[in-house]
Amino acid sequence: MAQQPKIELEFGDLPRARAEPMPARPWRPNRPGDFSGPADVPEGPGFGTPGPDTGYALRLLAERDLDLEPDEDIERVRAAAINLVSARAAHFGRAPTRSDIDVVLAIMGLNADVTGTVRSALGADRRRWVKKAAHGAMYGRALVAAVDKDLLYASLEEIVDRLRSGVRPLPN
Repeated sequence: MAQQPKIELEFGDLPRARAEPMPARPWRPNRPGDFSGPADVPEGPGFGTPGPDTGYALRLLAERDLDLEPDEDIERVRAAAINLVSARAAHFGRAPTRSDIDVVLAIMGLNADVTGTVRSALGADRRRWVKKAAHGAMYGRALVAAVDKDLLYASLEEIVDRLRSGVRPLPN
């Protein structure tokens, strides 16, 4: 459209070129420690399996009321539970969910479905392991490594059945 005859244009009104981002440069793993593929990722003790958005477990666990003994520190129990929830969710390659929280609370003896002597035995194991796990990251990893993986990755119903049959998920 042509300019209107009675309108004077200022310099700022004139059309100008827009800045466009440069095309992305190709990336190559050329630094020490860069992985060129999934086969290069190290495995073994201390490496674990990173999972997406493991911090969401903090929010999910904060929503829960934990039935703890009077001498237990809720923050330490939550820290130990977060380690287990994150490990379970990362194993399945997803962020933590409420079902992961339910499973871990059952393993720790904090689920309402676990009652009686089973709950008290799990509570004693939990208090011992939480005291260790609260003293550093290595103890939190040791807690995850100590739990039976078949139990940690099982469904809640299967876990409750196994706990009632006498399985102790945390070693003595």
